[in-house]
Amino acid sequence: MATPDQSRTVEDASGEMVTLEAPAVRVVCLTGLCVDTMFVLGIKPVAAYDLLHLDPAYWGPEENEIGAISGSFFEPSLEDIARAEPDLVIGLGGVHEGLRPGLASIAPLFIVDPIGVEGMLAHVIEVGILLGVEEEARAAATAFEARLEQYVSAVTTKRSVMVVYGSDVNIGAETVCTPAIDALARAADYYEEFTDCGVHGAFPSFSVEQLLSIDPEVIFVQTFGFGPEPPQPVSEQLVDNVIWSELQAVQNGEVYEVDFFIWGTSRGIRGTNFVLDEAMPKIYPELFPTPLP
Repeated sequence: MATPDQSRTVEDASGEMVTLEAPAVRVVCLTGLCVDTMFVLGIKPVAAYDLLHLDPAYWGPEENEIGAISGSFFEPSLEDIARAEPDLVIGLGGVHEGLRPGLASIAPLFIVDPIGVEGMLAHVIEVGILLGVEEEARAAATAFEARLEQYVSAVTTKRSVMVVYGSDVNIGAETVCTPAIDALARAADYYEEFTDCGVHGAFPSFSVEQLLSIDPEVIFVQTFGFGPEPPQPVSEQLVDNVIWSELQAVQNGEVYEVDFFIWGTSRGIRGTNFVLDEAMPKIYPELFPTPLP
């Protein structure tokens, strides 16, 4: 039986007060952000829906201790979750709140949905509290802040940057609602309209025409694909588009295809560091010939 001082209560992103009688040991991740945070805290989830944990940036393709959760992202298998015998299930805001009744007899559901860098760091600390590793979580947050400041403080003249995603017929623009983009926008000139979460949601629609009106010096592109075969990169799909060809980033060879799996789904400290380490040497090659250690 847990002693009173082991009990902990944290409010999740949906406004639900989640109470654990003791630190969670067995965690099921329904979102890549959870996987990222668990990795940062040095704790393996017992099971995960997202395959982010198999990426080389995390535990890698040889990892075989983390169980799989079948079903869909929106409706993961409750049977698989129950089979993992979790103390805590971590899901994504706007997606998994509806699972709470079904999980009631299995484990508490903690919803996460961090906005920007501050939200991401607060999230890491919240999870640290639930897992009984608050000190380690705060240390990870502090280390990230220091590393981000190293990148930001080295830049004296900011170059203009945009991060887009999608396909040739359906382009979206990332905003600073996403923690990694918020971090990047502190070290680069990110289009003002997309630096306010109150103006746009996290993933506003966009167009090549709008992109040309901004005409950033550097463009990072995430090509989304969910089929068995890798999708054709958006930059290749648009190669014959006259408007696309007028972009200075296209003309100067500064359009970079990036891994949407990490850039678009992780939203945690590990993923944000990955984005910075990939982006900063491309934006400022003279300042950062290699990523920071």
